[in-house]
Amino acid sequence: MDLVWRLQPVSVRHLLRAVNQDRVESISRSTLQTQLTRLEAKGWLLADDSGRVRHYRSAPSEKGGRGKVLAELKERFFGGSGMSLIRCLVEEGEMTDEEMAELDQLIAEHRKGRKS
Repeated sequence: MDLVWRLQPVSVRHLLRAVNQDRVESISRSTLQTQLTRLEAKGWLLADDSGRVRHYRSAPSEKGGRGKVLAELKERFFGGSGMSLIRCLVEEGEMTDEEMAELDQLIAEHRKGRKS
């Protein structure tokens, strides 16, 4: 989804090139097409067949999509507890010092009532 959000609207050919760019073992076009079809069926992607080439774009916005995945993850793996999720990220997630500093800053900003 990251690539779709960044490149949309995107053709299968263009997306396949982007997906395989940094991979040691490339995925096939049919594998990518299967995944795109599944994401479209689940409501994550919209397809545009109006031109000669089919283009895909995200159904939810990036923020909305990430929020949806995070809410499901939080519910399924952490009993709905945001604190349990954050604790896992901090204690098990191998966060770098820079990420921990960014988290500290984010918390401080939210305490002051500002959202970044």
